[in-house]
Amino acid sequence: MVLEKTKCIETDKMTKHMTNTKNLEISTLTVAHIVVVVSDLEASCRFYTELGLAPFVAYGGEVAIIELQGGTHVLLFKSNGEKNEDILQSTTGQYRRRFSEQFDLMIPGRSREELEVYRQGLINRGIVAGEIPDEIFYGHHLFCIKDPDGHGITIYTSHRISE
Repeated sequence: MVLEKTKCIETDKMTKHMTNTKNLEISTLTVAHIVVVVSDLEASCRFYTELGLAPFVAYGGEVAIIELQGGTHVLLFKSNGEKNEDILQSTTGQYRRRFSEQFDLMIPGRSREELEVYRQGLINRGIVAGEIPDEIFYGHHLFCIKDPDGHGITIYTSHRISE
């Protein structure tokens, strides 16, 4: 699918609502936190580290923090007893045909070959990874995985506009 890049609203209307008027191509905001409730904090820490995310900071066995590139924190909170099925399923992931994603991750590379190398590395470390579909999803190659609690994660090729 090829999409034409257009502005959501006209530039003159957009600038009155923005704090960054110097470079309209770069957002001044970034995602601060993504919260994931997990049943086994230690197993989840190992899993996310195996994906290639930065080392964790854990506090008292109740929460672990992963810092992503750009400063976004993934907060893993140990469940206080609720089952994953009782938590409202996420609708934030774009590729809901595969899993109900809590969040999506993106590799630095843009090609299918780079995604295949990353996927094979996960498989070599014992992580079950779905197939890479033949179709391109909004300009991305992708595949899906699940964390130890069954949270779906879609791994995409890069879509960064600015380098």
